[in-house]
Amino acid sequence: MDRYEKILESIKSSKKEIKILPINSEVLNCIKKKYEINEESLFGNILFKTGGIIVENWLRFYGSGELNFYERNDLFPYSNIIVAEDVLGGLFAILNDGNISYFAPDCLEWEDMEISFSEFLYWAFHGDTDTYYKDYRWNTWKDDMKRISNDNGISFYPFLWAEADSLESRYREEIPMSEIIKLEFDFLIQLKDKKCR
Repeated sequence: MDRYEKILESIKSSKKEIKILPINSEVLNCIKKKYEINEESLFGNILFKTGGIIVENWLRFYGSGELNFYERNDLFPYSNIIVAEDVLGGLFAILNDGNISYFAPDCLEWEDMEISFSEFLYWAFHGDTDTYYKDYRWNTWKDDMKRISNDNGISFYPFLWAEADSLESRYREEIPMSEIIKLEFDFLIQLKDKKCR
């Protein structure tokens, strides 16, 4: 059984709702021209054989399609590559040591998850993601996520990195994920500038 067949088997055995998106050949060609990623690796199999994978309409693994690895990484101001996102604007990147790091939208800081990509994928498909996100899931999140566009995320006001009485008290809006990512890093740069003065 090859790696992609193992991915499909893992999806099939998962108790979660998981969708595989179709490939867009133009996106695939753009990725192959710009990035040197091992097609035989676990991530390479997802990247080059799917248009992206969506877990419970919340976690999204990038691929060569609607969840466009090329476009998302074009927004990313660091040298590491981002391989996945969540609807809050949280980003998952592969570090130089192969571990996954999470860019948390509630504090705008990187957190080393101390797990490999294969462990991260297994956690997404079979692990306790509910506990991980329990503080950031509002009462109607499951119904709301059924209607969200695959290219959008949920923006909060006050922002998740700002104080508020509760998650439910924040205003929520579905906006393009590209706007959420840009806003996060623009704000992060502003914070760094203020610390230097």
